[in-house]
Amino acid sequence: MPTHFLGGVATKPVTVPDAATYLFLVKDSGKLHIIPDLTADCTLTLPSVANAAGLTYRLAYSGAAADAQDWIIVTAATTELFKGGIVHLDENIGGAGIEVLAVYADFSNDDTFTILTPQVGTDVSLTSDGTSWIVNGTVTSDTSPTFA
Repeated sequence: MPTHFLGGVATKPVTVPDAATYLFLVKDSGKLHIIPDLTADCTLTLPSVANAAGLTYRLAYSGAAADAQDWIIVTAATTELFKGGIVHLDENIGGAGIEVLAVYADFSNDDTFTILTPQVGTDVSLTSDGTSWIVNGTVTSDTSPTFA
């Protein structure tokens, strides 16, 4: 399996299993997480921010076509929130090309980030500042991601 470089050190990426749930491990911080074309929606749970300051997870879609399944990324507790946002490349706008939209967390009660039917090019980073999870990246999809 190819390696990914983290601070000049080669690390193997983490292949997320095709499963209904996935728990991010502290030891996998900084590693690229490759998400396959899933057979069902997958809930991915982040570690508690109280123990996660400085942790970063990067997610990349590895399917060959748009996935019919969703990534439901949740914080460890409803009091832990997402901040930031992503760039959404909407590829389904009636043949008029690709529309680029910014999608932001509202900073009030967002503890779930859902990526709906990801497509090739979806690449998202999640970083803890010790109080929240900061989201940044790009989602390519027919449907805009949501924070809730």
